Amino acid sequence: MTRRSIKRPLATRVDRLPARLFGALRVCRLPDGGLLGDISIMHEHLPPRTRLPAVHHKRTTEFVYCVSGAMTAVLGEKRRRVRAGAVLLIPPGVRHTFITGARPCDCLSVFSPALEVVPGADIHTG
Repeated sequence: MTRRSIKRPLATRVDRLPARLFGALRVCRLPDGGLLGDISIMHEHLPPRTRLPAVHHKRTTEFVYCVSGAMTAVLGEKRRRVRAGAVLLIPPGVRHTFITGARPCDCLSVFSPALEVVPGADIHTG
């Protein structure tokens, strides 16, 4: 999604935003037009019984807010149960993955500096 200048307030529904798939992860970028600085805000939907590949970001910090559902976050060697209302702060370099159970999980993630889900992005496996 390209950044465009926002000249008026934006009110929409997440399900109306264009989505990209990153494996099983459905990602919608919330268009801020750069008003919030060098961050990106994404809505992430994890289907039931999903395990995302383990990734890390070399320069990007990730803040995750669990909106609904539940998942297990594997952060380095530690496992944390994450339920609606929980927050995670994942510094650069920390390997992480998310695993859902019988129900889906929806999160809002804030990335700083901004992260695009495109080839060449600061998303590294291994």
